[in-house]
Amino acid sequence: MRIAVIPASTNTGTAAIESLLSSSHPAVEVHAVYRNLAKVPADFAAYPNFHAVQGDVLEGSGLDLTGCDAVLAITPPAYESEDIVLHAKTVSQNVKDAIERSGSVKRLVLLSSGGAQHDTGVGEIKTNNMAERVFSTTDIPAITFVRCAYFMSNWTSNVESLKAPEPFFYTVVTPLDYGMPMIALDDIGSVLATELRKETAPPSKPYIFELHGPRRYTPLDVQSAFSKALNKDVAVKPIGPDQLQGFFAHVFPATIVDAMVEMTLSFLPGGLIDASAINYDEVNIVQGTTELETFIARAVAKKMPTS
Repeated sequence: MRIAVIPASTNTGTAAIESLLSSSHPAVEVHAVYRNLAKVPADFAAYPNFHAVQGDVLEGSGLDLTGCDAVLAITPPAYESEDIVLHAKTVSQNVKDAIERSGSVKRLVLLSSGGAQHDTGVGEIKTNNMAERVFSTTDIPAITFVRCAYFMSNWTSNVESLKAPEPFFYTVVTPLDYGMPMIALDDIGSVLATELRKETAPPSKPYIFELHGPRRYTPLDVQSAFSKALNKDVAVKPIGPDQLQGFFAHVFPATIVDAMVEMTLSFLPGGLIDASAINYDEVNIVQGTTELETFIARAVAKKMPTS
């Protein structure tokens, strides 16, 4: 079975490939598409069933999927694009066209996100809505959209403030006792790999489910996890809704700031996808197994080695 990952250089693409290569399915071949082959991890290249090829999802070049059975499509971030939704439409259409040209692909798995059912009011998540709309009409037997919850890795993407004499972290998730679904990167990779390897048809086309962690977590849970991982008190500095514009202006290019603010407001209390107002009994949910505390302990150990 040959599985393509497009693009392969993203964190989620890497996690899915790691899961595919470490699985007990030796017949699986990984066809990984990179715009820059210099980003291919050396440990991947050591696997005889891993093959990296150069391809550009924006230009549509190098997207030859002939002989592939399944495809993992990921909408790469476009933080400097003047129109992030148009960018998502272009890259999705290019991958869709390559799938249909292949004559061999039977299954598509799209990495999406919670809230992707909305085309307005959710900021950057609108790119996932566009990707779902493009891929939903792909002329193949099986299509699955995996709508992921808030990434636990958002908390550990920058650990510099944790290295301060009095360590702290910022949170745009407020209030501090607000609980929401979160998911670990390893669980995302594992679930994506499982979906890609399936040979039976899903119950619908497209088949959609949300991917959550074992339970909901709050910023206070994050604070506790950091404090335990560092064996010292870690402070939390909340960024309130009225501070988001200024905060994101120091983190992202100006072209994406408004979208990031809108997205954040959409999942906070009172927002369009406020977790406390959603009836999850009516949502198809798959749950990962990695607890937030475990994820943060591993991430801290990796990014802040003691020796």
